[in-house]
Amino acid sequence: MAKLTRKSLNIFTIVLFVITGLLIGFIWTRSMMSAEASTVESTGVLKLLIRFLKGIGISAELTDHIVRKAAHFLEFALLGFLSFWCSRRLKKRILPNLMPVGFVCLAVAVVDEYIQLFSVGRSSEVFDVVLDFSGSVFGVLFFLLILLIASLFRKVRL
Repeated sequence: MAKLTRKSLNIFTIVLFVITGLLIGFIWTRSMMSAEASTVESTGVLKLLIRFLKGIGISAELTDHIVRKAAHFLEFALLGFLSFWCSRRLKKRILPNLMPVGFVCLAVAVVDEYIQLFSVGRSSEVFDVVLDFSGSVFGVLFFLLILLIASLFRKVRL
């Protein structure tokens, strides 16, 4: 396997930051949607999920509400994962990265809910900020788990 050059690592870092920024934009544009447009979108996802689950032999009682909350959690889990990865590209130590990443993820969640105050038929909920931030924490913990597993494989020679 070819060794990565400093230039390719810098390009990767820039790409990683751009992807993270695009995810934030995606999250916020979903918040700008009217309640009606958001319902149409989540209903479509709900139908796809139910069809997929039936196709693999799983019967599940899913609702539009569950799909929306799961989508929020997963979007923010990805945000936590990517944000922590970005911070690791700048500073390798884990603890100094936790506070800035937590702040960024919490700020994105708060702005997300604030945007919804101005979207037709939508509202802002403290519970959603907590759910979003919980997703971010999950994403960071998942990244840390990957780091732990990778470090174990580096120490163990097979």
